[in-house]
Amino acid sequence: MEKMEVSINATSEGTTLTSKAGKHQMVFDAKAEMGGGDKGPNPMEGLLSGLAACENITAITLAKEMNFDLQNIDFKITGIIDPRGLMGDSNVRTYFETIDIEATVTTTETEERIKELQKAVEASCPTYGMFAAANIDMNDNWIKA
Repeated sequence: MEKMEVSINATSEGTTLTSKAGKHQMVFDAKAEMGGGDKGPNPMEGLLSGLAACENITAITLAKEMNFDLQNIDFKITGIIDPRGLMGDSNVRTYFETIDIEATVTTTETEERIKELQKAVEASCPTYGMFAAANIDMNDNWIKA
């Protein structure tokens, strides 16, 4: 299998950034209290959204391979950041310290099979792997709806 190229084009207007990926467009901005216009999610919220999307797509793909009855999966993801890093403290990382993932899985499968799917997704999802490689404490809780 050949390597894949992933690319975007982005333009900015003040704190607002419009990103184009193929025929799709996303808008990111800073919150008003951070000096932005709040015209879209901030970049860290965008990363968490990307994590949810990647886990969702990975779960759907793997569920087919595993003959797993995946009817739906919803995510609530929370990341913790120490703002001192964002403000220039070189002793504090500028990215997430921890990420808590709660996935609610609609299925007829058992809790054991849900955990099997969860582990497969964690091992295969590129976005999850990137966060884990950054030494972010990933706390996962997949539950049956």
